[in-house]
Amino acid sequence: MVQNAMSFFEKRFEEHSRIYTHGKTTAGTYMISDILLLAEPHFQIVTVNDGKDMFAPPPPPINDDDDERSSSSDVRQLPISRAMTDPRTFLELTDTVLDKIMNTDKPQLRPARILIKRFRSHEIYKRIRVPQNVIGDAVWEQTLWSMKEGEIVEEILKLSEMVDVFGDDDDDKALKEDDIIIEKRKIHHGMKEKNPVNFMRFLPKDLHRQLLNSPENLPTARQIPDNSYRKPNVFLQKSVRVYCRSMDKAKHTKLGKSYKEFIGRLQQQHGQGFENNEHKYSEVFEYEDLPQTPTRDSDCIPTVSQSPIRYDDISPPCTKRQKHNSPRPLFAEVRKRSGYC
Repeated sequence: MVQNAMSFFEKRFEEHSRIYTHGKTTAGTYMISDILLLAEPHFQIVTVNDGKDMFAPPPPPINDDDDERSSSSDVRQLPISRAMTDPRTFLELTDTVLDKIMNTDKPQLRPARILIKRFRSHEIYKRIRVPQNVIGDAVWEQTLWSMKEGEIVEEILKLSEMVDVFGDDDDDKALKEDDIIIEKRKIHHGMKEKNPVNFMRFLPKDLHRQLLNSPENLPTARQIPDNSYRKPNVFLQKSVRVYCRSMDKAKHTKLGKSYKEFIGRLQQQHGQGFENNEHKYSEVFEYEDLPQTPTRDSDCIPTVSQSPIRYDDISPPCTKRQKHNSPRPLFAEVRKRSGYC
């Protein structure tokens, strides 16, 4: 029972790491937040209290110049951030809010509409493929975590001016503050840095029959020691991830190099050389194509597996279907059985 409880919290940690805070999921969350922020000053959710009697006289038409009509109890016009102040308006704040913004023709909402089109085309923000900086006990890692997101962006922008990707000074390829998103992610097992199983009490099986006793004679559940079951070494994981709002691959590359340079300098300031962590902070932000279908062996055709490993003298003998030495017609056996050959 204790191990099952610990497995439950480990599954929670795994799901948050693999699904709920996945890079694509977080990038889409940032994108929707930007859409709502762009639409906030110029978009309002309108709700009208028409009553329940469909044959009753309709309310007077809405007049933008009539302040009393706009502020009456029958009509509510509230921005997105104020929708929770009115129950009827809050009920209208569903996933269709993006459709409502998209169907407007206000020029002030053009940036929000463009971002919605990009979101629906799956052109979401790009997570820069630098290694995920899991914060440990090193001094430079604790310094990185203590820095605010804006401070990290400022340091990256300073270093980006020295990073030249294409050997030119094109202003269109220069990083801007709005291009960079810094995420400081926390994942835990339910109680932050504490073990959640320590807050649980368990009753041995041999005492289950005593649960039928009177309240005065009920058994007492006890805490299980930590060394009696398997548990993770760390219950709280901190990490720093970098995203880019732009779809320009040149900016992605420049941002990755600038962030790596920032990490290297941060390590040198605390007496740790960057070259000692190449296995952890290597350049993996290049774009790689998807692997192509592996080529088949010239001597045998795989019946099930498409493994690209070729069999040689050292490997086990090939037990797969051999190729025919001479090509045969597709319907040779059919013709032979039917007597036409």
